[in-house]
Amino acid sequence: MTAFKRCMARGGWGRRLSVWAFVCASLALIPLIACGKPPQRLYYMLNYMPPPMQQRAMQNPYAAVIRLREFSIEEAYNRFQIVYRTSPFEFRYYNFRSWAVRPTRMITDLFFKHLNSVQLVTSVVRRLDEGRRPDFELTGFIEAIEEYDSEDMIFAHIAMRISLTRLSDGETIYRRHFDLRRRVHNRGMEFVVREMSQIVEFILTEAIADIDSRLAVEFGITQTESPEFMPIEQPSFIIDE
Repeated sequence: MTAFKRCMARGGWGRRLSVWAFVCASLALIPLIACGKPPQRLYYMLNYMPPPMQQRAMQNPYAAVIRLREFSIEEAYNRFQIVYRTSPFEFRYYNFRSWAVRPTRMITDLFFKHLNSVQLVTSVVRRLDEGRRPDFELTGFIEAIEEYDSEDMIFAHIAMRISLTRLSDGETIYRRHFDLRRRVHNRGMEFVVREMSQIVEFILTEAIADIDSRLAVEFGITQTESPEFMPIEQPSFIIDE
């Protein structure tokens, strides 16, 4: 009997195959054990406490209804993944860092909360069938909402346009463009979102003050006509010293 036949007869060859199969399976599991669990997906929201209005034209709410339409957005930002960029020509998206709500809905909700908090007008509605017919329509377009990495510095960047239209004749009585960046001094998405929230607070506070001035003219409280279209702001930096 040959050695091969003797080995097969004794079952040694089968045992050796079993050992090799066990060793190979163990080696295949090592990378999985080393990697551990996949990264946890984290969700973020812009948030701030609306500040009271300063130096408003009229202390009582204007007898008007404003319809706030949901903001529109550039298609590249119309997603849950948070955008970050290292150059003006390349977009990148975080795989495991996302907005809890789409940016259009998130910023519109903040504007709705802010307008109701300051009680600028008697009513702010989101739909045309909510009570009395609106007198004005407030719209917005988000041009950018992103983290911008510039060499060893990180910035939160938000750009948007806000408009107010008189519905009786369709005339736009207010329009302003905002393009603002704020330095992020600590690494981490939570700090980026915190700075973004402060930018949105600044933009919406400015817009509401502007709308207050325009409504004062509409209601004859002030006689000085402000410009029909606010000057477009150039990109600027709001940096804590």
